[in-house]
Amino acid sequence: MKESSPESDLVLFQTITSVVGKSIAFICLTIVAGMLFSTCKVSAAAIEECESACSKTGILEVTSTSCECMPPEPISPSPFVLPSTRR
Repeated sequence: MKESSPESDLVLFQTITSVVGKSIAFICLTIVAGMLFSTCKVSAAAIEECESACSKTGILEVTSTSCECMPPEPISPSPFVLPSTRR
């Protein structure tokens, strides 16, 4: 039986890690390119519907799949106003 030398094992290991690294980089670049070239357009009807739903507070974000309204402003009394004393 032929034993492999440490040098050939090192070359094999470097080759395998190189191929795996390049494959991962290629997959990542393909995903990024797909995301850049994809068209995720929001229709005018979706924007109008979101505007009517968020008419009081305003629109925070509209995407092709969701509509998010601004949170309502909290009602906090001024620290310079004395509380009313009702009797």
